[in-house]
Amino acid sequence: MEKGCRRSVGRVAHNSAGRLRLRGDDKQVIRISTAISGETSPTIQALKLLQQNIEEKSNGEMEVQLFPAGQLGNETDGIDQCRIGDVHMTTSNPMNINTAIPTLATFDQYFMFDDMDHALRFCNGEGGQYILDAYNKQGLQGVAFFPLGFRNLTNNRGPIEELSDLKGLKIRGYNPIQIAAWEAVGCNLSSVTWNELFTAMQQKLIDGQEGALTSFSESKFYEVQKYVTLTQHAFSTDILVANQEWLEGLDPEDREFILGEVEIAEQFQQEEMIRQTNELMKQLEEEHGTQFNELPPETFQEMREIMGGITEESIVGICGQEAFDTVMAYVDEAR
Repeated sequence: MEKGCRRSVGRVAHNSAGRLRLRGDDKQVIRISTAISGETSPTIQALKLLQQNIEEKSNGEMEVQLFPAGQLGNETDGIDQCRIGDVHMTTSNPMNINTAIPTLATFDQYFMFDDMDHALRFCNGEGGQYILDAYNKQGLQGVAFFPLGFRNLTNNRGPIEELSDLKGLKIRGYNPIQIAAWEAVGCNLSSVTWNELFTAMQQKLIDGQEGALTSFSESKFYEVQKYVTLTQHAFSTDILVANQEWLEGLDPEDREFILGEVEIAEQFQQEEMIRQTNELMKQLEEEHGTQFNELPPETFQEMREIMGGITEESIVGICGQEAFDTVMAYVDEAR
C-alpha cells in the first residue's frame, strides 16, 4: 500500500488467487481466523460486524467464514495459515511476529505515545500505514489496527506521583527489557510467574505488577491491589492482516468494498475498546474501591526519558536504527 493512504492497494494483474469460489462458483468465500475469544471482546464484535456487513451489502455474493477462539490454532498458526492462503485474514499481535518482521519491534518502545488519542492518530495515519506495509515482508498486508489498550502500574503501597514513589517498589519482572527499564527508575523486580502473582501480592511478597486493565480485572487483582497509576507506558494492539496475493488479486471493486468494510469494523473496534475501558475503570472504582491516578506531566516525562532510553537500545538492536527513527518520526508527526 502507498503511505498515507490506508485503503489503497497497488493494482496487479488479476489472477485466480483473488477469488476463492465454492458452491458452483456462486459465492466468494472469505475465511477469517482469530485466537481471541469472548463475545464481548471489541475485536470479536468488530469481526462479526465485518462479517455481517460484507454478507449483507454484497447481496449474498460474498460469504465470510469466521473462526474465533483459536478454532484453527493459535496466533502463530493463524499467521502461517494466512501466509499460505488457507485463511484470507487473521489477527495477530506485532510482538508475536517481530522476529520475522523486525520493524514491528518498535511497538515495544516504552512511553511511545502520549495518550490514546495520540496512539490512534498514529495507527490511523501514515505511521500506521508504514507498520501495516511492513507485513509485506512475509507475503501479508496489514489492513487494520485493533488496539487492546495500555499497560499500567498497579500496587498496594500507594499512588505513584513522582519517581521517588517507585524507589524500592517490588513488582513482577518477566523479560530482560522490562526488568532493566523498571530497575532504572528504582523498582525491584521479582521473577514471579503469572500463576503465582495473585498469591505473591496477597502475601505481600511483592508490591505490585504492570499490565492491562482487562487482565487486572479478570484476574481479580483488585482484591489485593488498591492503586492503579495510569502510567500508560506500553501500548498494545492486535493487527488484522490479509494474504497479500489474495488481496491484490481481487477485482478492484471487490477490494475497495472489502477494505471499506474493514475500515468500518476498525473504527467500531477502537470506539468500543475505549468505551469498555472507561466502563471498566468506573466499575473497579465503584464496586471494588480501586483508586486511579494519572502521572503528573513532569513525572511522565522523566519516566519516558529514563525507561524509553532502555527499551530503545534493545529495539534498535532488533529492527535497526533507520526503521526505529522512521517510526518515531511518524510518532512525532501524530502529536
